Amino acid sequence: MTRSNGYKANPWRWLPFLPLLLSLAPRSYLAHDEGYYALQARWIQDSGQWLAPLWWDQPLFDRTIGVQWLIAGSQQLLGPSSWAAHLPSLLAAAIALALTARLAHLLLGPGLGWLSAALLALTPLFINYAHLASQDMPLLALELCGVLALLQADQKAGWGWKLGAGLWIGPAFLIKGFMAALPVAALLPLLLLQRRALLRSGSFWAGLILGWLPVALWLGLSIQRYGGPVVGGLLEKLLFLSESDVYSAGPLYYLWNIPANCAPWSLAALVGLIWGLQHWRGREALVLLVYPLTLLLLLSCFRTKTPYYGLQLAPFLALWAAAALKLACRNGAFRPKALRWLICSLGAAVLAAGLTLLWPGNPSGIQLAPLQPWMLGLAACALGLSWLLLPAQTERAGSLACLLAGPWLALALLVQAGLFSDRSPQLRQALEAPHLKAELAAGPVAVISSGPLSGDAHAQLILLALAAPELGPKLSNPAALSAGQLAWIETSQLQDPANQGLQPLTSGDDLAPWTLVRKSGGR
Repeated sequence: MTRSNGYKANPWRWLPFLPLLLSLAPRSYLAHDEGYYALQARWIQDSGQWLAPLWWDQPLFDRTIGVQWLIAGSQQLLGPSSWAAHLPSLLAAAIALALTARLAHLLLGPGLGWLSAALLALTPLFINYAHLASQDMPLLALELCGVLALLQADQKAGWGWKLGAGLWIGPAFLIKGFMAALPVAALLPLLLLQRRALLRSGSFWAGLILGWLPVALWLGLSIQRYGGPVVGGLLEKLLFLSESDVYSAGPLYYLWNIPANCAPWSLAALVGLIWGLQHWRGREALVLLVYPLTLLLLLSCFRTKTPYYGLQLAPFLALWAAAALKLACRNGAFRPKALRWLICSLGAAVLAAGLTLLWPGNPSGIQLAPLQPWMLGLAACALGLSWLLLPAQTERAGSLACLLAGPWLALALLVQAGLFSDRSPQLRQALEAPHLKAELAAGPVAVISSGPLSGDAHAQLILLALAAPELGPKLSNPAALSAGQLAWIETSQLQDPANQGLQPLTSGDDLAPWTLVRKSGGR
C-alpha cells in the first residue's frame, strides 16, 4: 500500500481509540435526552408501533424518529440493555473518526489523518456525546459522510460518490429534523463553486430521492394514521425553538462554548485557523473554512443554543489543530519556545492539582459522581506529567507523544471509571437493591400522574420507567389500579386521603420525588 494511504496501512494505530469508546464501567442513562430516546425506543419494541414517537400510549411528534429506530433496532438484535442502546452512537463515533481522518488526509496531506482523528477523539465534547444514546453523534457521522462525498464527487469520480453526495440528507432529517437544513446550507458554496456539475448528474439526484424516500414514507403513513395536526408537531417544535428564550444564550454563545468544550486543543485550532485563512485555497478553503464558519454563523443565528449543536464543528477544530501542530513540530522540537514552556507550566499546575486530589482526605473537597477523588487525581497527574516533559523533547514524534499521551491517559481513565457512561449512578445503585429489583420484576409497573410534571419529576420518571422490566400504563387516578398492582406515584400525592389504599414500598431521596407503591388487597 502506498504511503499516501498511510492512515489505512497500519490498522494497529487505531487500537488506542478503543479505551475511549469501549468502557467496562456500568452504564446508566441521563434523563434528557438519551433516556427519553431510549424510552421511546422501548415503546416501539413493546407496542410494535414503529411510526410515532410515543409518550406512553400517546403519539408525540415533537421530534423525528431516526435515532429511536436505531436504538430499537440495536436492542432487537442484541437484547434490551443500556449497552445495546448506546451502540448506535458508539458506532457513529467510530465512523466520524474514520471520516475525519480521511478528510485530513485529502485536505491537509499525508500523515495528518491519524493525528486529526486522535485530536477529535481526545476532545471532551466528542467523547461525551459518543457515550450518549442521542441524535447528535449519528447526525455528525452523516454530515461528515456528506462532506466527504461532495468533496470526492468530481467529474472523474464514479457514481458512488455522486450518489452519496445526495443520499445522506434524508437520513439526516430522520435523525435531527429540520436542523439538518443548516449543514446542507453550509455545503452550498462547495456544491455551487466546485461541484456544480453534480446538478446535472443523475446519480446525485437518484441519491437525493433515495435518501428522502424513507422520510416521505414515514411522514405519509404517519399523517394517514394520526392526522396532519398531530404530525405537524414537528413544525411547531421548530417554531418554538426558534422563538423561545428557554435555550437562548446570545449570538456569541458558541464563540466561548465550543472552545471550552474542545479544550485543550482550542488554542491550537485557533492558530491553525489563522494560518489556514492565509494559505488554504480552492476546495481546501471551501471545506476547511467556508463550511465550518458558515455552519457556525447559522447555528449562532438560530435562537436555541446548546452544547450539542457545537459538536458538528468539533471535527473541523481537530483539523485546524492538526495543521497547527504540524507547524509547531515541523523542525523537531515543539516551537515556539514560549508556548512550549507555557504548556509545561500548565502541566505543572495540573500535576499539582492531581497530587492534591490524591492526598489523603482530599483537602480540595472536589467530588464528581461517579468518580472517586483519587480517580480524578490520577487523570490529572497523567495529563500534567506528560505536558511537563514537553521541553525535554527534541524530535517531532516525542513532542507529539507528550502532547497526546497525557490527554489520552486522562480521558481513558475517566471513560473506564464511568464518567461518560454512568450518568445517574445514585439512582442506578438504588434500583439495584435486591428487594426493589424483586418488586419491579414481579409484574407491570404503572405510573400515576394527574397533572403536568416538573422538570426534575419528569426526568426521574424517565429513568424509573426504563428500570421496570415490564412497564404498565400511565394513569390519572389510582382507582384504576387493580389490587396488588405496582405503580410509581409522586411522594407528595400520598398525603391525599384518596390515596390511602396505596402501600409505599420505597423511601429515601435517591428515588425522589417518586415512590413505588402497591395497591392494597394484593400480596
